[in-house]
Amino acid sequence: MRDCADVAAVPRAKKHEENRKEDAGVSARKGRHATLSRPPSRLGSRPVQLRLAAAVLIAVLFAIGVAVVARSAVLREAVYAIWLVPLGELALLGAGQYYYRFRFRRAPGKFQLLIFQVTTTGKEQARVNEIIASVRGYQLPMPYEVWVAAEPGHENRYPQADRVIVVPAEFRARSERKARALEYTRRLRAAEGLGRDDVKILYNDDDVLPTRPYILTAFDADYDVCEGITAPRTEYGTLPVGHLVASHADDVRARQCLIYCSVFQGLLGEPLYVHGEGLTATGAAEQRVTWDYPVFASEDLTFGQNAAKLGLRWGWFCESVELTSPWTLREFFVQRRRWIWGDLHAIAHRDVLPRSKAAVIAAKYVADCVILLVSSAGLVLRLTGELPPASSLYGASRLALLTWLAVFFAAGWIGAGGSVDGRNDDSRLLAALTAVLFSPLSSLVTAAGLAWPLIAGNPRTFEVIRKTRNS
Repeated sequence: MRDCADVAAVPRAKKHEENRKEDAGVSARKGRHATLSRPPSRLGSRPVQLRLAAAVLIAVLFAIGVAVVARSAVLREAVYAIWLVPLGELALLGAGQYYYRFRFRRAPGKFQLLIFQVTTTGKEQARVNEIIASVRGYQLPMPYEVWVAAEPGHENRYPQADRVIVVPAEFRARSERKARALEYTRRLRAAEGLGRDDVKILYNDDDVLPTRPYILTAFDADYDVCEGITAPRTEYGTLPVGHLVASHADDVRARQCLIYCSVFQGLLGEPLYVHGEGLTATGAAEQRVTWDYPVFASEDLTFGQNAAKLGLRWGWFCESVELTSPWTLREFFVQRRRWIWGDLHAIAHRDVLPRSKAAVIAAKYVADCVILLVSSAGLVLRLTGELPPASSLYGASRLALLTWLAVFFAAGWIGAGGSVDGRNDDSRLLAALTAVLFSPLSSLVTAAGLAWPLIAGNPRTFEVIRKTRNS
């Protein structure tokens, strides 16, 4: 392979149709391999019998928990207290909006180049070309280049991209799959002098379209790393039934962005969640953090958390990227399985996440499980008459329920605002009300998306799902 120094910089002025496929080798780090051979995970998959036994055990423990709560006055009060969590989340949402409206820093003119990079396996060529065409149609005011990083073995024809970079099969890095491709392009940028403070890289998946305001805000944001909201806007809330349910389950992601990302990434500058759709970093930040970690998934979480560990400045803004929800429930669970086990792998390994960051993420997972189980137990008791409304917290808990539904309404309104679908306000209102009606099911499906991967076991690879209806 050739060294980085031998890779020629691409001329800035050239026609989009004359993009070129690049597979120039980037210098390998000694002892690292393209396909990482990991030892068996401490959180690995289990035989089918053990998985079924775990599911039965969870059901039994839940039933025992319901019975215990029914007999304890203290625990009954605890149920009402847990039901007040949405009020706390509403306060967080308000704090996040305050941060964005009054403390978010912009620096127009500071950044000189935007690299809009789509990282793809190469299987979704048509969708990637649609995304690039949409971005070109924005008539962006800043100097920018469109890069496509793809795996070999596909046609990889992207006429409107400035650069098509095919990651060589022999390229070596600790990271795997998508993270490996990102690491390759990082080293390429380093070789070409693009790892600078005045260069912004907006990372994009092959099923996501950032809106024009999103790109403009991300480019001017005076932060080392930043991102906005993920919204399931591509054919949001449409048939088939699996996609309808999955897109409303993704309302939960938009809700989490509005509540938790706005505070942790924005107000505190210490990310909790990190999503790869629309993640934006300066060239200098990318070179400091790198993508070279022993991960097969959750590379976005790994990058974001390690950026914070290094003291880089985090920002959050209230603009949306338009993601595509899974087209079937089976694909929904495949996607969630990859995410959960990617997170668990990162939490369990100190060469991926520092202990302090891993502890916070693990604590949030535990807290979510406790809230789910206690809330569900309380609902069963309330429906069976075992949880009387005599508590002083009962009235407040009803108010909390209304705020919970209101945030789902907001998520549905955002989700129905897709630039391609072109819905009017009446249609968006109907979609937002539908999101409210679906909110119990959305929460249950999301909870199943957390539980089922633990039962199904570690996929140990980056499982890819369809990105378009007919792919």
